[in-house]
Amino acid sequence: MDKNEMVKGFSQNDAVVILKTNGGTIQGYLSKIDLAQDCFVIQVAVYIGLDGKVERQDLVECKFGDVDTISKFGNEPKNPPTFDTVLKQYPIGKYLMIWGKHDSSTSPTIEQGVLKSINWDKRTLVLHSITYDQDRTVNIGRISFIDDTRSGPGAVASAQTSDWHLRPDGAWYRGEQKYASS
Repeated sequence: MDKNEMVKGFSQNDAVVILKTNGGTIQGYLSKIDLAQDCFVIQVAVYIGLDGKVERQDLVECKFGDVDTISKFGNEPKNPPTFDTVLKQYPIGKYLMIWGKHDSSTSPTIEQGVLKSINWDKRTLVLHSITYDQDRTVNIGRISFIDDTRSGPGAVASAQTSDWHLRPDGAWYRGEQKYASS
């Protein structure tokens, strides 16, 4: 199916379910249809707890080639969220990791840093890199996902857990096994 047929009848803020060719499913609100990049950008809720309370909204990119079927579901909300609404929730000074096809890249890349400013007229934002002490301008239209869970650069966790660790009681443990000297 050609891309114009695939997107026919869909518009921003439609509640959609995408069944992917790999068996996965994406459900959320259509944030944008990017014909230039051949993808849908879906705003999905990340839930916590059994009460279904929404912790945050994430943007997920799904290539047209990965879509088996796409369909609308449910009733449209009275005030559906827009990408600008999501972006406005981040205060100046918030550390962000932004995925997208920045500059002239054809593959997804990451820009990260402290949010310094947003220029709504030019549709850009400025991140200040703590690592390189420089500003990077990001085109809002090329953003596919924002990770706001980090507080700075670097890995989320160590690549390898240590074999032995010292507990507050002064004993060495590997997992739950206490070191027994011979």
